Amino acid sequence: MSQLSIKVLKGLCYAALVVVVLGLVFLCYQSYYVLTTGSGPGVINWDSPRIGLKLAIFIAQRVSILVLMGLFVAFVVNILKYLRDGQIFNRANVRLMWALSIVVPIYAFLCDNVGQACSETSEMNVALSSDFFVYTLIVLIVAQLYKVAYDAAQEQQLTI
Repeated sequence: MSQLSIKVLKGLCYAALVVVVLGLVFLCYQSYYVLTTGSGPGVINWDSPRIGLKLAIFIAQRVSILVLMGLFVAFVVNILKYLRDGQIFNRANVRLMWALSIVVPIYAFLCDNVGQACSETSEMNVALSSDFFVYTLIVLIVAQLYKVAYDAAQEQQLTI
């Protein structure tokens, strides 16, 4: 791999970590706004019916975002760590990709239903958009491709 490609990959990894930190700050601000503003569209009304269920949906969605961020940070840190040894594909990231394939559909489902948490009505309708299926398939395909690339890199290393 050329030095330019390695520098670009490192730069992208560090930029991704900065974006995650900015996303975390935004997530905290947005959560504070939704929970404390009181009434109106896009905020939780503490007097609305089924507030316990609505808070559970909101908190579960926020926790799923934090888990996704944590898995992504671990993925990027592993890339940087193994890149020092000249490896791009590593077993730790294969496992993280499969973990992502479990968390992403949960996150997509919760995102489809987080609007219920901010609704004024007592009706709770479960929503399921195509994002659930599309995101899940994309992550599964990328995870399998990453595993194949890791296996090929290991085989090449054994051949040499």
